[in-house]
Amino acid sequence: MTAENVVPGDLCTVKWSVDGVAWEEIPGCKTVGVPEENPEYRDRTSLSSPGRSREWGVGLTDTSELTLSCFYSSALYKKALEFKALRKPIFFNVELPPEDGVQSAGDVFDYKAFVNPSTPTVDHEGDLMTDLKLRPTGLVGWTEGAAL
Repeated sequence: MTAENVVPGDLCTVKWSVDGVAWEEIPGCKTVGVPEENPEYRDRTSLSSPGRSREWGVGLTDTSELTLSCFYSSALYKKALEFKALRKPIFFNVELPPEDGVQSAGDVFDYKAFVNPSTPTVDHEGDLMTDLKLRPTGLVGWTEGAAL
């Protein structure tokens, strides 16, 4: 990949939705967040394993927790508390800008996560922030952007 084809994070759009239909951009979001998938590998070694070598099998996959850092506003904090009070995961959508010369529309990641807002004790360059601590659940979806 050459430098001109690097996807700039500041052009990404991070949205949330209670139903996966009506989307709203997260205001003041400074970070882009897509959960990592961490597969579990189960030890399947037995006394009859070839060469007395360990054998592994794939187990469940866990999606890692992540934090979206946003500039504080009472409206954002209130909305995040409302989502937390629902006690169910909400939908997240991360739209990447198209790769120059490669795509007419960028890739999209989607996932569901529980929301837990907090206001960290440390400010960011003098600005009060709200951290949206997310605990994803289920699969992380990926839709490839449209080619030119």
